[in-house]
Amino acid sequence: MAGKGHGTELKSVVDDVEQEALDIEEAKAKANQGVDWDGLCAYTTFKVVRIKDRQLGFCYWGIVTAVVLYIVVFAFSIGGRHMQQEPGVGTVLTGLQGKAYVGDKVFDPADIRFPVIEPSGAFLLTRKVSVTQKKGTCVDYDSPKRKPCAKGEKENGDFCEVPNTWCPSLGEHNVEKPPPEAKVYNLKGIENLYLNIMAGVSFPGLSDRFFVAGQTQGVNNQFKNITVKEILNLAEPPLKLEGELLSHGALIGVSFFWMCDVQYEGCEPSVVIKKLDSGQGFVQKRARYSRQGGVETREATYLNGLRLLVDSAGLGRKASLVLAVIQLGSAIALIRVAAIVSDNIMLHSFQYSKDRREAYYRCKVQETEDFSDLQDRIHLVQSTKGREIHMRGSGGNHVELGLGPMGRGGAASSIVHGRG
Repeated sequence: MAGKGHGTELKSVVDDVEQEALDIEEAKAKANQGVDWDGLCAYTTFKVVRIKDRQLGFCYWGIVTAVVLYIVVFAFSIGGRHMQQEPGVGTVLTGLQGKAYVGDKVFDPADIRFPVIEPSGAFLLTRKVSVTQKKGTCVDYDSPKRKPCAKGEKENGDFCEVPNTWCPSLGEHNVEKPPPEAKVYNLKGIENLYLNIMAGVSFPGLSDRFFVAGQTQGVNNQFKNITVKEILNLAEPPLKLEGELLSHGALIGVSFFWMCDVQYEGCEPSVVIKKLDSGQGFVQKRARYSRQGGVETREATYLNGLRLLVDSAGLGRKASLVLAVIQLGSAIALIRVAAIVSDNIMLHSFQYSKDRREAYYRCKVQETEDFSDLQDRIHLVQSTKGREIHMRGSGGNHVELGLGPMGRGGAASSIVHGRG
């Protein structure tokens, strides 16, 4: 609009074809300048929608709290998932002190324990049956042959006497009622014997330290000079050295289990003591051969007693930054579950009305236009663009359609440069 006494110069209009050419040239110039770091370093991020609903909030934060408690309490504190773990190499040594008695006869550790030194525990004699034998014909009570007997074999009760047997026979079938020639010793005072159990463990893959039970400052090693009675009282369930346990013996496991952080000096094991023989007892058979008057003889011995199986094992642990990062990563991934559960409740749960679900859907989901048939229309768009450029370039037989340098139309060259 012109003011009084003043004219208004119209702005020049650049043709679309020339503008497109300029855009192409500008793009080429930018490409020649070097790498577009803004484009290369671009990243995608999620759009966050804040939903104000107390029920969904309780659900979301409840799951988040459960995930945090799981990671902090179970994964880190109890499970030690952030620590590198390795099984240990355990060592045990059991010593025996004291004496037992059978009437006036005294049994010392050399008589009670077989063998005297054993790396995996100790055997403590409670009942001994021995008999001197020589080859003959009698019932083999280790593996007796039942009737009917073969020709030349003699019946003896329900069994048959067979040749080439060590007689009088002593075996599992008559050890409770041994032959008259046998000597039977039922030891007294076994419960008062002292045991000295030394247990240790090492974890070569984590540390060069060797942990020994009772060496932690301020800890009393109860298995140093502990009586047999005290060990039996610590069993699960507690045991008493009497009756069948004294006459048949027992197999008892004493297990030292370690859970050590090798970064600290002190570590003490937990100990589990259990009876393992299921009521069958424990027995050892021994024989010592000799010759008397040119005849080969042997002393057969049945030894019932307490077989202590002592072992040491455990796990060593050491904090690992890599495992800690893995646990934190799993925590972040699990927290995502809270949003997924809350979103599904929000969009699909029938506890909300249809209108409310649709309102939440509009807040949560942003739908785009349908571009599925865009490829089918590309050739139409390109052909239309070509026709528009041709019509803007000329009209008729090379007749310019411009209205002159002061008009609103015309070719770009006429408008910008004027007409000659």
